[in-house]
Amino acid sequence: MKLLTRASCSDEMSQREKENAAVAYQAACEGIVLLKNDGALPFRTKKAAFYGSGVSRTIKGGTGSGEVNERRSVTILEGLEDRGFEIASRRWLEDYESAYEEALEAHKKEKAQRLKHFQGSFMDLLFDNFRAPCGRPITQEDVDGGETDACVYVVSRQAGEGGDRRAEKGDLFLTDEEREAIRFCAEKYEHFVLAINSGSALDMSFVEEIPGINAILFLCQLGQEGGRAVADVLSGAVSPSGKLTDTWAKQYSQLPFSQEYSYLNGDVTNEFYKEGIYVGYRFFDSFGVEPAFPFGYGLSYTDFAMRCAGIRLSEDGRQVTVEAAVTNIGETYTGKEVAQLYVSAPNGALDKEYQSLAAFAKTEPLAPGASQTLELTFDLARLASFRESDAAYVLEPGEYILRLGSSSRSTAPAGVLRLEREVVVSRHTHVCPLHLPLEELHAKPYEFAPLPDGLPRLTIRPEAFETVVYTYGNLPVCPDDERVKRAMSRLTAEEMTDLVVGVGMTGGKNRFQLPGSVGNTTSRFWDRGLANVALCDGPAGLRIQRRSTVDKSGKIKPVDPPFAFLNDMPGLLKKAALGDPERDEVIYQYATAFPVAAALAQSWNTDLLYQVGKAVYREMKEYGCTYWLAPGMNIHRNPLCGRNFEYYSEDPRLAGAMAAALTRGVQQEDGYYVTIKHFACNNQEENRMAVSSNVGERALREIYLRGFEEAVRAGGAKGVMTSYNRINGVYTPNSHDLCTKVLRQEWGFDGVVMTDWGSTQKGKASSAAALRAGNDLIMPGGSVYKREILQALRANLLDEADLRRCCGNVIRSILNSAIQKSYIDPPAGETL
Repeated sequence: MKLLTRASCSDEMSQREKENAAVAYQAACEGIVLLKNDGALPFRTKKAAFYGSGVSRTIKGGTGSGEVNERRSVTILEGLEDRGFEIASRRWLEDYESAYEEALEAHKKEKAQRLKHFQGSFMDLLFDNFRAPCGRPITQEDVDGGETDACVYVVSRQAGEGGDRRAEKGDLFLTDEEREAIRFCAEKYEHFVLAINSGSALDMSFVEEIPGINAILFLCQLGQEGGRAVADVLSGAVSPSGKLTDTWAKQYSQLPFSQEYSYLNGDVTNEFYKEGIYVGYRFFDSFGVEPAFPFGYGLSYTDFAMRCAGIRLSEDGRQVTVEAAVTNIGETYTGKEVAQLYVSAPNGALDKEYQSLAAFAKTEPLAPGASQTLELTFDLARLASFRESDAAYVLEPGEYILRLGSSSRSTAPAGVLRLEREVVVSRHTHVCPLHLPLEELHAKPYEFAPLPDGLPRLTIRPEAFETVVYTYGNLPVCPDDERVKRAMSRLTAEEMTDLVVGVGMTGGKNRFQLPGSVGNTTSRFWDRGLANVALCDGPAGLRIQRRSTVDKSGKIKPVDPPFAFLNDMPGLLKKAALGDPERDEVIYQYATAFPVAAALAQSWNTDLLYQVGKAVYREMKEYGCTYWLAPGMNIHRNPLCGRNFEYYSEDPRLAGAMAAALTRGVQQEDGYYVTIKHFACNNQEENRMAVSSNVGERALREIYLRGFEEAVRAGGAKGVMTSYNRINGVYTPNSHDLCTKVLRQEWGFDGVVMTDWGSTQKGKASSAAALRAGNDLIMPGGSVYKREILQALRANLLDEADLRRCCGNVIRSILNSAIQKSYIDPPAGETL
């Protein structure tokens, strides 16, 4: 049987690699957030001292399925050298490398011992608890020998799939050694910069306790080009334009119910979302809590003026557009600014947040004195609140205040929208009912400051809205596609079961092979005209195998361990699992490691996210990936979530806009699909396969589902991955409310819903119940899942109509895939 793969036989860097690296660099530049600057940045010298774990061991992204196997990544140290910096702390960095290697070797030995006795699942191995050492103390000799007054200290933190961050020193908090090093550098260097290389926030209480920190950069995790981007920001070649996508507390205890998150209260079986709708800035702004750095905040090397240049309603009366005139009023640096529009809804019968983000836009690079007028447009229906008493989205009467500015805490009233009577935007059925009591946080009515005279005032016409009433009848058994109907007419129940159960990384024989794909659909029907399609992890890029070997029989093996934790396997096991490049033919697949989702979102640039999506699409097309398991859509509910780096923001509108733009880039050609995940409320990693996220329906709809909705409605996402956790006691793959009522019958989704890998293993969600709920594809696959489905059919616990419906969705996606068109594409009527 001929080997079908699109991997290259050449190790040469392609033009596509170079072009995608340029996109990754731009994304890294725009994702850096300048949190503080008293004039120390940009440096006026290219000779500086650099300390901290993140200089030579820069963390490009988190661990687990979000890893990317790129050709190489540029560390901060390498980026500095590439940009001509003179490193004034060579001796300390050399000593640090020795300390790092020693600590890493000890960690590997300890982990190898644990692996010998490991009895959990493969997914449990993804979490890596290695912490980089701080390095030796910085001395006066280091300072004197460097002969510079400029210094950067890089704090780094790693997190990843399978575990949450720890509320302890060395993770959320600085270690004593880090605190002393920062204090020493702040005292000894005239221009001292603290850089934070972490996928989410640290406790920032130390900032007010340590004098002399002149500037703070939040780098997040910037992918393969991050080192060059950091160097260019430090030198002033690039002016920072990133904005925070989360509120940074002065101290962790400021967060609502902070000590009840995940493992902190000793209960990882039930997580109670007591804060309700008051997540992130919605809490800080509504309850008057002063953060260290607010949502949407970020400085530049220049200054901007922003004013409202006009407000208008669309002809149909539903769309509001605010024109924001932005001018660079600085004298030296070109820069970009983000105009952010928030709306304060009127006090009424329903609780409201003080304000919520309605729209945003980013300027082009503006030279000193240059201006640009941005249009910020939103649909008035998106301001509606969900009323749980009658399952309706409503606009309550009163004044809606438009607030324009550059962060959630630096806005000015720009106009007022007046609604005379209540508008019911849409009527729904209740979904995901609570199974345990939940007491949610409530805010008092707000006393808004008097509005300035002369503000534009527009009237919202209630008659502009026609109430949408959703219905929830039975879905069609088969998609309205003649090709699918013909194929379905020829399948037995056992064959349909083969199609709705996937094939994992190491299971089955795939006719088309994409080395490093995390799963495939079955190849059983290839000779009957239906291809197998490959699914690949994300979201920081396409996670596929960098180098693989092909032996004489055509068997493919990875040369490099596909996951970081596999580096710690015992030698004999590793030798058996990996290919020998000295003996067998080597094939290559080099993907791009983009900044993590949290850093991409900090660009606040949807055009850039489209370009990132387009770059991923190019790699999918080159190597034959059909489903990219990204973007991640979960809300940053708490900075301790181990996978926050994979997700965009605490705000669902920002997250949704970013995901929709990325989706449009990836899906620009039929046959390539995103898979938005993890649907839904996967907001912690501890006990992620059993924890119940207990959340009220209003918070569920307004906060935790809204970003997914935007990715489906505005982005056209064709794939959805359910999450491991339960919502209000029901596993998400088994939730008909989520998979069918909300996703298909309310949002109009017409793609494939799949489980996360191993969601339906023994003792967890049910494969048969997943199909009944509308979860089409069971991943990663295996005979045990097929047996359960067939047994459920025989016992009348699963209706064949549900199996046929799911099977039809899977077949349609394959028939529309680029792989099908490339390798099979039979004449009409010959499939199956």
